[in-house]
Parts: sequence; C-alpha cells; structure tokens
Amino acid sequence: CSGKHAGMLLACRTLGLPTGDYVAPDHPWQERILGHVATFCGLTEAEIGLAVDGCGVPTFRLPLAATARGYAALAHPAAAGLDGETVAAVGAIVRGMTGAPEMVAGPGRFTTRLMQVTGGRVLAKEGAEGFYALAVRGPVALGIAVKIADGGERCRDGVVLDVLRQLGSLAGAEFEELREFHSPPVRNVRGVAVGEVRPEVELEEAV
Repeated sequence: CSGKHAGMLLACRTLGLPTGDYVAPDHPWQERILGHVATFCGLTEAEIGLAVDGCGVPTFRLPLAATARGYAALAHPAAAGLDGETVAAVGAIVRGMTGAPEMVAGPGRFTTRLMQVTGGRVLAKEGAEGFYALAVRGPVALGIAVKIADGGERCRDGVVLDVLRQLGSLAGAEFEELREFHSPPVRNVRGVAVGEVRPEVELEEAV
C-alpha cells in the first residue's frame, strides 16, 4: 500500500492538486482514478460502487467479468482501444510490476513468485477478502479475476494456479516451481501436518 499512497501523493504534487485530503472519494485525483477504472472495465462510473480500502483509500465494487476485462486491457492495451498516451502509461506500469515483482508483494510470496517464474508473462495482484486478478500477456489478451466467496485466502493461490493451468497459461515446469502454493498443509497445534488445503476447480464454457 505504501507505493500506492506515494504514487497518489506524487501525482497530486505533479498536477498541483491538494494533498491534505487525497484519499477522499471526491478528491480530483480519486475521481480521475475512478474514471480510469470505468474506462478499462467497460463500465460507467455510476455502475461502480465505492467503499474504503484497508489502507484508507477508495476501493471499488464491480462485477468480476468487468474486472477481468480491465486486466485484459493491461495485457494488451492497444487492442482495448485506449489512446496512445494511456497505452504508453500502461506499458510503464506493467514493466514496473513485472520487472520488480518483489515490490508488488514481497520476496517469497505467491504473487511475486508467480511473476518471477513466468518471466513477467503473467501480471498478478492479490487483494483482500479472497480477491485475485491477473493479466496474461500473449497473442490474445487474457484477464482473470478470482473471488473466494467467503473471503478466505488459504485456498486462493491454489485456485489461481488451477485456473491458469486449465486455461493453458501455465506450463508444467512453471507449475512445479510454484507447487508449494497449490495445496498448503494443514497443521495441528503441535505443528504436525495432518492434511492439506486442496482446491477443486473445473472451468466451464460460458453460455
């Protein structure tokens, strides 16, 4: 979150906007962020619900399909019909995240390892309450959004790996490097592994 806040403050300083209330939903910069989210996700601003994130900034409520559409635009911004300036900005953001994945999550964490193992082909970002979103770069833009219904996170990484595998977006060797995140052990109070969290995912064709 620190990078997000620093980026918002830097944008405000660059544009000459006030910084004292930069996290307020009606702050000009937050309104611009909302506008960009709407554009990327193919919604109107009125269709996006607002709430407060854990670190105090506005967060957005929108359908998973729209979220996936937004991440597909990150994977292939030119194909999303975005203007040249926005395409260039997206390229800089994607290069920053995939070029320094340890700054997105942290050394050894799933999101960081996923981007490292795939060589930046997969851009990934976890969220709170069992949320995860990905952009898979390739000949065809692919955006993925995952939400664990009860907000739990212990099965989330395994679900993400299964989704990527079933879509053909994760090679067998890449999965093996990430296997430790797929079915984490369940340990009793003595620290003994007595089971594992095993995701059950079967993708279906949309109708």
